Amino acid sequence: MNSLICAAAFMVFACIGSFIGVCTERIPRGEQIFKGRSHCDNCQRLLKPWEMVPILSFLALRGKCSVCKSKIPVTGFITETAVAVLGTVCIWLYGFNFRGIVYGVVACVLTEIFLMDLKTMEISDIANLIIAVLGIIMMIKNKTYISSLTGGLCVSIPFLVMAAFRAMGYGDVKFMAAVGILLGLKKTLLAAFIGIVIGSLSAIIIRIKEKKEWKSEIPFGPYLCLGTYISMLFGDKLISFYISLI
Repeated sequence: MNSLICAAAFMVFACIGSFIGVCTERIPRGEQIFKGRSHCDNCQRLLKPWEMVPILSFLALRGKCSVCKSKIPVTGFITETAVAVLGTVCIWLYGFNFRGIVYGVVACVLTEIFLMDLKTMEISDIANLIIAVLGIIMMIKNKTYISSLTGGLCVSIPFLVMAAFRAMGYGDVKFMAAVGILLGLKKTLLAAFIGIVIGSLSAIIIRIKEKKEWKSEIPFGPYLCLGTYISMLFGDKLISFYISLI
């Protein structure tokens, strides 16, 4: 893969990550996304253009406001970097083509779902819709109708039953239905398996460490996002490796 393409992709995804960071900060607070310029949370000063360059501005300012010297929340920097890296990896592995671009966009959406579910315990219908639409486009292009349709049902139906008993959120059901259309049967099952394993281990550690009750709610979407990203990029190799062991 041409290094210039990867560098350009990194910058584009960093900008998308900056927007995602704004969304994940403003939406939980009930603020408008597109209204109001970015400002310092401490001194309320409007930021200048050079102070809003994704990743670079944070590093140049050393994580502090250029005027009042208060600390800039590191979450924005982490979000920008994470989206830039996750998206660029998709382009690097699959190339600057239809699949690579689609997977890069999905990586951005997964990051948004990951962060929003942690903060609000909810998964946006818009985010699920974007993944579903991209999945439908991929299904039509690759003519994977049976795999995509069965993928959309294989995990979402069991999750729907669990949601009826309040053991699962309906956002997770919609999410796995959308992911199923995108990834198909095998990789969707793998994504769910990885997410469930990581989520279960994390839940045990969190409850023991923080002494939470076993009935307390823990967002499951972030773990499903991790499973989806891993399966999306490496699912075929992981499945082939597993089959070779049988």
